[in-house]
Amino acid sequence: MTTPKNVKSPPKPSMPPDLTFAGRLAGTLLGICAAAALLLGITNYYTAPVISRLQAERTRAAMSQVLAAGTYEELSLDVPGVTAFYAAYNGSVCAGYVAETSASGSQGPINLVVGIDVDGNVTGVSVTSHKETANLGTKVVGSQAVLDRFIGMNLQAGEITVNSGSNRVDGVSGATITAKGVAAGVNAALNAYARRDEAAPLTGAAGENT
Repeated sequence: MTTPKNVKSPPKPSMPPDLTFAGRLAGTLLGICAAAALLLGITNYYTAPVISRLQAERTRAAMSQVLAAGTYEELSLDVPGVTAFYAAYNGSVCAGYVAETSASGSQGPINLVVGIDVDGNVTGVSVTSHKETANLGTKVVGSQAVLDRFIGMNLQAGEITVNSGSNRVDGVSGATITAKGVAAGVNAALNAYARRDEAAPLTGAAGENT
């Protein structure tokens, strides 16, 4: 019996993928990832100390800006929002206190340095790092004139608020969340001042102002 000419033969099954090629590709990709991870690790090893030193220098400059003093003695004090607290001295005389604080802005944490005199009044505010949006949040964190609105404020009339309340500071249009973040950082610093009697010196924490 003959097979009709118009009947097609069934297609041949496709060949399985080349496992050797797939293995080589996976090995190459793994090698690239390992090399990239190694390079990142080496880069971080050498740059992390530099970044840390630059941040420390920036913080020290900010401390001098908000409350000039000869030495700053770091104190141990646990206050929400406060990452470091210092007593500032000119010789043996306490000139006030400086607090490093961190509060939430519109795009991430806002890190501040706040100076406070011996009477509990803000002497200055400096932003050391932030992620706020250009031309919006930066109208607050990038403007010393706006940050200087906090100078002279204290907690005698309650915590500092933005745009309303008995102890208010005027914010900036379009950057209210950023202004509230800065106010939260300043309030944290003033709360640390209010609890300064609970603070204890950290061994070897004093440093000269350069």
